[in-house]
Amino acid sequence: MGALTRMTWPQTTLLEVLEDAEKTANTFDIVCLELNDGRTFTVAVVCGEHAEAAHQMLDALKHPEGL
Repeated sequence: MGALTRMTWPQTTLLEVLEDAEKTANTFDIVCLELNDGRTFTVAVVCGEHAEAAHQMLDALKHPEGL
């Protein structure tokens, strides 16, 4: 479990999450939050050997015309 899943909202900064990722060989954290208006907000940190594959999958979701 990395800094993203154990962070204290809103006191933890993005810089602290990045610094935590740099300390470990592989990081995979996902946090799903509900916004005040009911929408879902998902934050993921992927660092290490699976980061490129995760990037490709997320990019495909961002550009569905390429699927």
